[in-house]
Amino acid sequence: MSSPRQSVEDERAPALVVRLRPDAPPPRLPEGVDTAELVARARAGERSAESILYRRYAAGLLEVAQHLLRSPAAAEDVLHDAFLLAFSRLAQLKQPAQFRAWTLAIVVSLVRKRLRRQRLLRWVGLEAVDDAPLHLQARDGASVEARGELAVLDGVLRALPVPLRLAWTLRHVEGEKLEAVAAAMGKSLATTKRYLSKAEAHVERHVALEESP
Repeated sequence: MSSPRQSVEDERAPALVVRLRPDAPPPRLPEGVDTAELVARARAGERSAESILYRRYAAGLLEVAQHLLRSPAAAEDVLHDAFLLAFSRLAQLKQPAQFRAWTLAIVVSLVRKRLRRQRLLRWVGLEAVDDAPLHLQARDGASVEARGELAVLDGVLRALPVPLRLAWTLRHVEGEKLEAVAAAMGKSLATTKRYLSKAEAHVERHVALEESP
């Protein structure tokens, strides 16, 4: 029996593939082919290898983009652009097995540009793309108290500089390892730790986060 997450991925992936490449052929390679081989085949021009890479990683990366941007439409735009860039730059990928981490870094880079543009638009008094508050993204059944805490957390995170907000979200919402956060941010471990330390101290000053049992 498939999990709810798998069902969502199965529903999302085909539509996203069509949006990315309307003329993309259906995958002809076995789904079990490892990532490094898929990258090698994609570099050689096999469109079906690109399609499988997209189907394998798109749903998860879309979730990350949604958590970072708080906007499904903006997240889909970022995902679309990220995969176009990834496929056009495959020759630059030094470790083919790290395709997911490499593409995540592209996603984060595009997210940072979009967030900076949104802040600039707000600063000059123009409308920016609205990002949904955290309490509106709470899972069904969440208590009023939980939604209230998320609303407070949302305001706290919005006050952070973009790099600190992204690092905190990748680490504490997405659960990425420290090394993965550093790679996605394009920063050293020391710089990433500094970002996280500042973000965590800021959040702790304003929000009492309790560990799940």
